Amino acid sequence: MCRILFKDIPKVVVSEAERICCEKAAEGLEDQQKSSVRIGTADLLDMLINDEPDVDFTLAFGADTFIDLVRGKWRRSEDVFQLVGYRMVVFRRISSSQEKNDSKDEEVVHVDNDDETDLVLSESIAKWNSIGGQQSSIRAIRIPTLTNVSSSAVRRSTGDKTILKEMLTSGVMEYVQQNRMYSLSENEIE
Repeated sequence: MCRILFKDIPKVVVSEAERICCEKAAEGLEDQQKSSVRIGTADLLDMLINDEPDVDFTLAFGADTFIDLVRGKWRRSEDVFQLVGYRMVVFRRISSSQEKNDSKDEEVVHVDNDDETDLVLSESIAKWNSIGGQQSSIRAIRIPTLTNVSSSAVRRSTGDKTILKEMLTSGVMEYVQQNRMYSLSENEIE
């Protein structure tokens, strides 16, 4: 999907690291066992750090993903923090959606800064920055031009084909359908 999405953007290189990590994890397994191999972010970081010991890696992701990480929804969550030396950038999205206002039709902009999200982010960042000590650098950044499209939003929208068509490029939409991702079949969205 990344290759499809970024193919026309100069100087963007899509990494093969995740595929390589998965292949390394599957080495020596029978063919039927290889399909059950699962790697997580910590596994990928282990490989990258082993391959590039002089590089200080930093993780960058959206607020929803960061919150899942701090809530322990990731395998080896604490290892992920340690492996990147507590260096993370958390992007806050500004999302917009069409909603009907009682008096007129207008676009309502929702800023991804509801009180609960802000509280969880600020408390989590403070906690993990203190655990990481001097080297820690976890920052939340608001980027007004960042769209509201995220993998979490796509997963939540799988029942609404109109929204999916608005969020995804036609190439990515076709890939999602062909590979039956997010519970979509090839013929489901026209």
